[in-house]
Order: sequence, then structure tokens, then C-alpha cells
Amino acid sequence: MGKKSPAVALLWMYRGKNANARREQIQGWNHPGLEILEADPKRGWCTAIQAIPKETEICIFWMDDDKPVDGDFLRQMTQPLIMGEDFGAAMHFWSGNAVSVMKYVLDASHIKDDPAEHSLLKLLVPMLEVADKGQNGRVHLALSSTERLAPMSMETVGYLC
Repeated sequence: MGKKSPAVALLWMYRGKNANARREQIQGWNHPGLEILEADPKRGWCTAIQAIPKETEICIFWMDDDKPVDGDFLRQMTQPLIMGEDFGAAMHFWSGNAVSVMKYVLDASHIKDDPAEHSLLKLLVPMLEVADKGQNGRVHLALSSTERLAPMSMETVGYLC
């Protein structure tokens, strides 16, 4: 018997060429308990943060620039957070494009969003302040490179103007 998948809110800020195709791809992952909340690049993250359902366990902030991602992107973004008390990370930062965090950390951070600012690092800092710290006073932060969560290819990756 497998583990129950956590309820995930994907806060998705799209900066590519075909939002409908990407939305269909995300929906095709069939992740149980997934809530897709679109964040408007002109308004920032705040509206999407306010729309997170209370039963959500993990929040993923994704600034999607059309880099290719595998169908197990959500699992890879959540797994470092749910690995267990001894190894579980407080948050997972993916190559500047995505951050996953337990919802209780997001709730405790009281993020003040500036619509002109979209930096995930600036979103991350207040969450680090309130994240559970280990016995040594350090926060366990998981980092992944683009190559880990996106397939290698010789094609152009990302959105080019």
C-alpha cells in the first residue's frame, strides 16, 4: 500500500508562449489533491497566496519560463519535504524557478508581496526566518539544479524574447 500524496497548491506564474498547452501538461500529471493557482505576473504572488485552500499541505511557487519538466516534477518538488523528520527539508529551491515549502511555514512567514517584485529568493527569505531549525540552529534547505528536474536536451530551454 502506497503513501497518500500530500495536498499540493501549485502557485504558477507563467512567462512563456503558450499558457494553455502548459496548463494541460500540468493537469495531465494527475497529481491527487493538486490545486493550480495562477499568479498574474503584473500583480505578483499575493492573490494566489490568498487563494490557497486551508487543507493544503505543501505549496509550490513556480515561475514557469517554459523550461521542459518531467511528469514527476511535483513529486520531485515535494519529496525533499516529506522524507521524514530526520531528513525532511524545510523547503526545496529549484534552480531559481521554483520553491516548495510546507504550508505552515508559509502561513507563519506573513509574506508581504510587492507586485513589482517576482524574485523567488525574496519570497524565500521570510520563510527561512520561521522554518523549523534543527538542534544546531540551521535550516535544512534542499537545492536542485535545472538538470535534476528538467530532462537534458540540445533544444533551447526557456523563453527567449
